[in-house]
Amino acid sequence: MTKPKPVRASDLPTKRVRAPDGTVIHMKVVQADSATFAQDMLAAFRSNVRRIKSEQRKRARAEQDAAQA
Repeated sequence: MTKPKPVRASDLPTKRVRAPDGTVIHMKVVQADSATFAQDMLAAFRSNVRRIKSEQRKRARAEQDAAQA
């Protein structure tokens, strides 16, 4: 039996929605009846964590630069 091909976040479709505050948010779409549902959820979760961590690092660097100025 062969290993299933891992699902990457870029393989998942993305849709844009507007948040209550008016900002546009990109969301990964996961099909509940998919044969690879668990892998899809994991890929979407990893993508979200990667994006959030990146935003946090950018904010921390900006605060650090503002404090040094």
